[in-house]
Amino acid sequence: MTSAQSAHKDCYFCRVAAGQADPLIYENRSFVALFDTNPVNPGHALVIPRRHVVSLFGLDETEQSDYFDAIYGVRQVIEATELHALYREMLGRDYLRERPKDHIESVLELPFLGNRPDAYTVGNNDGRAAGRSIDHLHVILLPRYEGDVEDPRGGIRNVIPDRAKYHRQPQRQVARGGGQSG
Repeated sequence: MTSAQSAHKDCYFCRVAAGQADPLIYENRSFVALFDTNPVNPGHALVIPRRHVVSLFGLDETEQSDYFDAIYGVRQVIEATELHALYREMLGRDYLRERPKDHIESVLELPFLGNRPDAYTVGNNDGRAAGRSIDHLHVILLPRYEGDVEDPRGGIRNVIPDRAKYHRQPQRQVARGGGQSG
């Protein structure tokens, strides 16, 4: 473990980056990745810097240059993984025995589980006000599938539902001028 990681020995993602927790699915010099054990959709993965850094805006130049390499690499792993087998295996992991497995079981029931993703949502809850729950940067690579939500328009804007709708409704044509239509 590096000195940056040992300074944060209570940080779960520092333990992940040091290879002391969930199995890694990807590594480069600055990042590691794993499949989320609370998946929202099949293939849901987390990309985590090896160095303990809280914000995307705190990445150094080397980490910034490795960031997109990691995103692309994890996408390739997701698309090459037999996800049904992954989630069946995940259900049997000893260290998850005492945790609820609702998310894993729900993903196993999805009709598009065996499909290739149709799109991706890539995101980061950068700060507690944005919903971050662990104070170590983790970028979410979330495969998306046709039909996984009723109306995907607006995508990430929907984290604030009341202000997410920006599609304009077609306006009715209003007759102009003084004539009557008949």
